[in-house]
Amino acid sequence: MPPPQLIRCAQSIADFLLERVNTHIFQIVSHLDADGLAAAGIVSKALRRLGARFHVRIVHQLSKRVLELLPKSQRVLIFTDLGSGQLSLLDEAFRENTVIIDHHPPEEAGEESFMQLNPHLFGLDGNTEASGAGMAYLVAKEIDDENRNLAALAVVGALGDRQDKGEARSLIGLNAEIVREGVKSGVLEEVKDLIFFGRETRPIPVALEYTMDPFIPGLSGNHAACVKFLVERVKIPLKSGDRWRTISELSQQEKSTLVSELVKYMLGVGGMSAGEAQSIVGAVYVLVKEQLGTPMRDAREFAFLLNACGRTGKTGLGLAICVGDRKYFEEAVKVAGEYRAKLAEYMNWLGDGNMNVKGSVCWFNGGRYINDKMVGTVTSILSSSSLCKGKVIVGFAYSEEEAAVKVSARLGAEVKKEVNLGELIRRVVSKMGLNFVAGGHDLAAGAYIPAGKENEFIEHLNIELSEIGEAVDHDG
Repeated sequence: MPPPQLIRCAQSIADFLLERVNTHIFQIVSHLDADGLAAAGIVSKALRRLGARFHVRIVHQLSKRVLELLPKSQRVLIFTDLGSGQLSLLDEAFRENTVIIDHHPPEEAGEESFMQLNPHLFGLDGNTEASGAGMAYLVAKEIDDENRNLAALAVVGALGDRQDKGEARSLIGLNAEIVREGVKSGVLEEVKDLIFFGRETRPIPVALEYTMDPFIPGLSGNHAACVKFLVERVKIPLKSGDRWRTISELSQQEKSTLVSELVKYMLGVGGMSAGEAQSIVGAVYVLVKEQLGTPMRDAREFAFLLNACGRTGKTGLGLAICVGDRKYFEEAVKVAGEYRAKLAEYMNWLGDGNMNVKGSVCWFNGGRYINDKMVGTVTSILSSSSLCKGKVIVGFAYSEEEAAVKVSARLGAEVKKEVNLGELIRRVVSKMGLNFVAGGHDLAAGAYIPAGKENEFIEHLNIELSEIGEAVDHDG
């Protein structure tokens, strides 16, 4: 059960919002990734059910420029999946009629000055146990018990933030409690199965081709190779008559054969670890109210769809899908397909010798080639790969919007927990004498730095890591 203080805080925020339904316009500001879009979707649906007036703005980051453009008169500002790490930006003008619903580690400055719901303030881990969408769900169900059916969207947000850190890639902590509530409300089902994209919707070769988490070298993004692998090694019927079969239609014996051959491939040709190979089977979360044959039936696929919309600038499309508008479904599916192809292109580019290892850091510089809104996804994929095991992973990509280089950092597999990446990246930026935004979670962080400072950043990061001790692997 969630801590009682956490529930009381959610109740206080719900009461605060209910008191202003008839007198204020609500301005929701949220992050553009799957968790941010799901969080904004949850709050939007809760406010819509109240008949409240509201606007939504989805942003890449919370900056001074974004804050300057926000209307304040007769508005209640609701920040979701951001805000806690930018308290110093929210000056006196934002302390009245402002709510923060977030799961990122809060800044100490002004921490108690804002109405804020954040798991870190109540002894929970916002990196693995609770997402921004999960926090939004806690508030929504306190607004009205009817909003318990939004538990499915909260699970989508948690999976979008890769919080499936439990046994067999299950959700843990508060996220697991939300899953139980979703099952009880009849909107979710949890099963153990192959974790493939398009498990219920795509032909088997396409489901294998579309699998990006884990990224399987030689198969992910390569349709011809997937067909060849299935025909020559797995040897299961891919069609029933003239119709392509899906993963969900396979018998238990056929699934066992597929898993066995795929694990052998991943350990051999793919050069992957046993943990990566085993991660293809685990907890699957089904949104039972969604139409059969659509990507929204599988929570991970839903999250991928939202990430695709957010990372390619189609945030309005992603939000529309979150609030239940299915007339844009085909457009969203097309965006997801293009996004998946681009990720496969980036991963293959990295595999062509564009990764660097220096000291405790595994890094790449995407320059203007890798989209700065997608560099975080690329580093996340690398974080679960054996390629950068025991290292801190850093990706760079130039942001035209910010006229600076976007830095995305992740902890690789088997890095000890003593490394708090958010604090580490903030220290590096400070040591470089930069007045740039930086921060994040224990396991994931980001920053902006001037172009041309990439090598200096890696140097400073290695120095900081060497002072931590043996928390990460070192060369030599």
